[in-house]
Amino acid sequence: MFFNKRNSYNLYFYLFVAFTIISYFLEIYHELWFFNEITLLIQAVSYLFLIMDATNHFKMKSMNYFMFFYLFAIIGLNTYLLFLHISEIRIYIASDITSLIYTFYYLNLGALGVTAMVYYLNSFSKKSMFFISLAISLIFANVLRDMGVFYFKDISVEISESIIRLGSSIFLVLYFVTSEKRLKLMNFT
Repeated sequence: MFFNKRNSYNLYFYLFVAFTIISYFLEIYHELWFFNEITLLIQAVSYLFLIMDATNHFKMKSMNYFMFFYLFAIIGLNTYLLFLHISEIRIYIASDITSLIYTFYYLNLGALGVTAMVYYLNSFSKKSMFFISLAISLIFANVLRDMGVFYFKDISVEISESIIRLGSSIFLVLYFVTSEKRLKLMNFT
């Protein structure tokens, strides 16, 4: 896919991949110094590049009240669950700086999920379906990573996380090589 459609990639793709590779390289040394926290910061920055690329495809259109209410209900529910998760893992975190880094990391992950939802509801294109699949797989992979880090370390959790991360890399490539075309849906509004 890369060689056939390499003109479809942009700067955000290369920045996301570069920061992700750097974070995975630093994750090897997570026992040394503050490399675990630095890895989280670099991953959070890489998610910002995905968010910036997705916002380039937003086309604002009028939304009915039901969709507006649904969007804010989903955002509110996910924000509540995000803050519950952050407050629960603070018990296991020793320092305030690490807690702040996890908060920044999860806020970026939540912003990625909200951006994916808005992009999908705004576009209904094939590209937006790949992006929302990418965002969901990244969120689930990070939840499984935290499950292995904070609660119980099990090989099945690590295998599941690895499989989901592999799937997210496939969705990433499909997102960047797909051109923006709207799906042909019936207008129910």
